[in-house]
Amino acid sequence: MSTLSKEDVAVMIKAAKEEFILAAIERMYLGLPDVMGALMANHAVALERSKKIYADYPEFKGHEDSVKSVLEQSEFKNPLLEFDKLLKEAVPDIRKRIDTIKSLNLDTVSANPDRQFQPIDSPKINNPHGVI
Repeated sequence: MSTLSKEDVAVMIKAAKEEFILAAIERMYLGLPDVMGALMANHAVALERSKKIYADYPEFKGHEDSVKSVLEQSEFKNPLLEFDKLLKEAVPDIRKRIDTIKSLNLDTVSANPDRQFQPIDSPKINNPHGVI
């Protein structure tokens, strides 16, 4: 019975590693069409949803960041809700966000704001657990 030398074991390990790496790369490349197909389908759905939102609510045009942000928050709160229902629930919040952003005055922002932090009185805590 012959025993393998350290060099023979090293050669076998190196060959196995190369074979494993090539198999992994091949699997990755074979999976690319599925990944690209899913990305394209998601993009198509997002485009259709976007068209629907701005066709149904033209007042949202120009406020895409607010719409996207509120819809993401709504979807996070209700992940299983259908998109049409989610949109209907999010519309009032989108309108509030747009109104809030419109009311912000970014023209008179001071270049040198007051950076002095004044101490404030903390509220009195009557709860022994420390919850206000």
